[in-house]
Amino acid sequence: MSALPNQEPGLIERLDLSRQDVDRYAWAIEASGRRHRGEAAVARALREMGGGWRVLGWLARLPGSGPLYRLVARTRDRLSAIWGDPPPYPD
Repeated sequence: MSALPNQEPGLIERLDLSRQDVDRYAWAIEASGRRHRGEAAVARALREMGGGWRVLGWLARLPGSGPLYRLVARTRDRLSAIWGDPPPYPD
C-alpha cells in the first residue's frame, strides 16, 4: 500500500474518483480494485501498517468508530497545526 496526495496530476481521474470524492473522504484502493472510503479506508491502512497499528485498525472497524472518524476529518486542519508537519509520503 502506498499513500498518494490527491493533488498528484491525473490521479483522481486514473482512479475514477471525483474532486468531491477525494475532498470529502480518505480512500484506500487495493491492488484488486476493492475500494474503502472514510473510516474504512483509515482502518484498512492501519491494518496494513502492522504491529500495534494493526490492532488499532481492527478497533477502528467496531461500531461507533464512525463519529470519531468524522470529528477528526472535520478538524484535521486544526489537528495538523497542533501535530506539526505531516509525515513525508514514500517515493
